[in-house]
Amino acid sequence: MFKKSAIVAGLGLALAATAQAQQSNDKLQEAVVTSDHLVDTYRWEIEADYTHGEYEFDNFDDTEFDSFSVSGSYFLDDVDTTKGPRSEAAFLDHASDISIFYSYSEVDDNGIDVDGDDYGISGRYVTDEAGWIFGGSYTRLEPLDAEIDTFTLSAGKYITDNTTLILTYWNGDADEGGDTDGGAIGLEHFWHLTNGGIKVAANYGMVNVDDADDVDIYNISGTWYVSHDLGFGASFGRFDGFDGLIDAGGSGLEVDQYSVFGEWFITRNIAANLAYTYGEVDNTDIESNAITLGARVRF
Repeated sequence: MFKKSAIVAGLGLALAATAQAQQSNDKLQEAVVTSDHLVDTYRWEIEADYTHGEYEFDNFDDTEFDSFSVSGSYFLDDVDTTKGPRSEAAFLDHASDISIFYSYSEVDDNGIDVDGDDYGISGRYVTDEAGWIFGGSYTRLEPLDAEIDTFTLSAGKYITDNTTLILTYWNGDADEGGDTDGGAIGLEHFWHLTNGGIKVAANYGMVNVDDADDVDIYNISGTWYVSHDLGFGASFGRFDGFDGLIDAGGSGLEVDQYSVFGEWFITRNIAANLAYTYGEVDNTDIESNAITLGARVRF
């Protein structure tokens, strides 16, 4: 910008020195950005959640319940968090992982405590080029003195960089009868916005229960990320089946569940989340309310 030939040599030298200093500063900034990018990845993730709620009955005392869960995930490659909202980093980076989890639940029914455990392991692998997705899981539920083992296998694909379509088969084996099997189809898509994005997910599943009618399960959810660190969402789920179980015109058992939730990454690697869930059983006076507090840490 200072190009006039009349500028004295001393000023020219000063400008040259300033330009050299600016180049050094630019290189320093590039190094900081590169270092910052390296820090903005993770390989491990640990999550913990606590839920407190109650079942409400018109003609009986309310029943309280509590649950605590913890899970850990190891990713086969570093997960890049710069491709969109931090909550969706694994999805947007097509990450592969192995996870384990444990959950403890307790129901307090007029001073009588009923508890149960469940735990399991799951994995997901995404191919590099074609974006094929393969997964599986094993879960054991131990309500009261019963034992229920569930196995799942899934296969799907990233049909675009931000869209997945996955088919899942599961089989449940209960030691006291009532074995189940079934399948599900799920679709997820993420839209990028200027400062965040929108994630939608929908799935349908059908469960075949021995000596009972089939059960249909529907779920849909949406999350709006106002920034890369903060998102709010809502979901709806329906459990529909066992015709004749409840004598209300032969409509069977129909359970609806509504949730609102939010997650905030307080730092790059630490997030806090909060959710409220309301459920109701159609044709009955049964309702439920629950609040969940959770956190996750990455490193």
